Amino acid sequence: MSNANKLLQWLQETSFREVTLSVDLLVTGYIFYFYGSSLFHASPEELASIQWISGIFLEIIIYSVVLMVVSYIALALITDDELSQPMDVREKQINLIGYKYSAIILNVGVILAIVQYSVEANDLGLSQLGFAHAPLHILVVSFLCAELAFYGVQLYKGRTGDIYE
Repeated sequence: MSNANKLLQWLQETSFREVTLSVDLLVTGYIFYFYGSSLFHASPEELASIQWISGIFLEIIIYSVVLMVVSYIALALITDDELSQPMDVREKQINLIGYKYSAIILNVGVILAIVQYSVEANDLGLSQLGFAHAPLHILVVSFLCAELAFYGVQLYKGRTGDIYE
């Protein structure tokens, strides 16, 4: 059996929601990797430039939209018509658990960004170390981590069946 046939068989055996969660997790992981590697390889001048940061954000948005649309179209063509079916009680509970962890991570990130902004207003913080616009980066990283947690927790809870906390 070829790899293409194995992939097609796996797609047919796995629920559409689980496959879309897996694809969303992979796409978000790639976006997080792209953002992190862009920051890691940037010069201090680029990190200080709001035009460069805006360009990175534009690339992230374009990659996100294109990858999500292409993946959903491909999955809709391959799988059965499961998208039109409403979520059952178990799937709704798993979705709520994912939102819970995602909201916690996002709230912590927003609080850290506000604290960092306040610290930088007093001429302290990461901007003194050559990492300009740190509150913005903290917000983006917390958003991406929240999305990864949202998809990852749903996949984990869906596989283990441990949905009541």
